[in-house]
Amino acid sequence: MHALPRDPKGWSAKEVRQWAIEVVGIDEEDADKLVRQKINGRALHTLTEAKLERCGIPIGPAGLLMEAMEGLGGGGSSAASAGDRGLAVTGGVSEVVKELRLLRVEQQRQRTQVKV
Repeated sequence: MHALPRDPKGWSAKEVRQWAIEVVGIDEEDADKLVRQKINGRALHTLTEAKLERCGIPIGPAGLLMEAMEGLGGGGSSAASAGDRGLAVTGGVSEVVKELRLLRVEQQRQRTQVKV
């Protein structure tokens, strides 16, 4: 197979399939389900575990895909392994999650200051 483009959002459905098999480690049968659902790189970032399961992907591979997708978004230990494989680590869902966590911490601080 050919090397994947550095920006996952630009991947075709066949490149998502390649990534799912070669990097994530799911079997070809489950990766083919992504192609049948026309999951390209942009669509990949919109998936949830429930959506993957509705596509017929079992819980185990769906969880592996979700974990690996977090790495593509730029967060967690999966990001390092994705980067080690030559994939671009770009902003995405994980950065939004980080921002939300920071916002919650700030809101908690403000509530604590009001109570004191």
